Amino acid sequence: MTDKSKEHFNEKDVSKWVRELPPATPDPDFRERLRAAFASGQLEPSRPGKIDDVRGLTVNRWWRWAVPAAAAAVVLFAVLLLNRGPALRVAEVVGTADVRIDGQTLDLDDIDALNSMVRSGAEIEVPPGTTVDLAAHDVVLYEVVGGTRMTLPRTPGRWFDRAAVCTLYVGELRLKTGSRFAGSQLRVYTPEGIVEVTGTLLSVQCDSGGTCVCVLEGIARVGVDEDDLEPVEPGYRKIMLRDGTVEIIPVKPMHRDGVLDFDKRVGHRIGEER
Repeated sequence: MTDKSKEHFNEKDVSKWVRELPPATPDPDFRERLRAAFASGQLEPSRPGKIDDVRGLTVNRWWRWAVPAAAAAVVLFAVLLLNRGPALRVAEVVGTADVRIDGQTLDLDDIDALNSMVRSGAEIEVPPGTTVDLAAHDVVLYEVVGGTRMTLPRTPGRWFDRAAVCTLYVGELRLKTGSRFAGSQLRVYTPEGIVEVTGTLLSVQCDSGGTCVCVLEGIARVGVDEDDLEPVEPGYRKIMLRDGTVEIIPVKPMHRDGVLDFDKRVGHRIGEER
């Protein structure tokens, strides 16, 4: 067959050539080998079987990863839930004027409504002549004196995440820490500085003249900024005035008596059941 004749082959010619081929005859030796291999189990599994094996392996690997991960997530959720400190709740309200929380005026007789608004970061305004006491069981007790505007801190965690902050814009905040506050930290920010509380009985006052921190028990660190924090011991107060005056001097009787009256009136609530 010449190259030229190949160039003129077409589909009809090829089809005719295939039809004229002699019939294929089976190879007896091959058939015998195939039969013996099948009977002895030496043939490899079919392709569908291999796919099923891969799928089974994938599922098993997924379960080996998913089950421990799910268990770890449950444990983490439980730890985070148990770490949460007791909620801050209204312990007592003295006075007649209504309180505002986040701009909403609340009836003093509706304790449930007040508690629903008492949350971390909420801004509370207590009018003159009214006092609001807030307590977190065995952790901390606050007295928000009339004429005060401030943000509310959260309760520190039990084992970790134990720092809390609040801001006192104007007025007076008295506080007493409980047994479960140990190891925690509360920072009170004012326009003039910072009060770092780690366990104490004290008051923080802020007015147009400046900030005054009176310590009756424990030690608080007070300063105009982070680099200025210094300890204030029981019986002393640190003043940070807006004219630049900063000094530590003895607590005035009127300030001492106000904090002691607070402790005598509601100090026992720090250990009451929730």
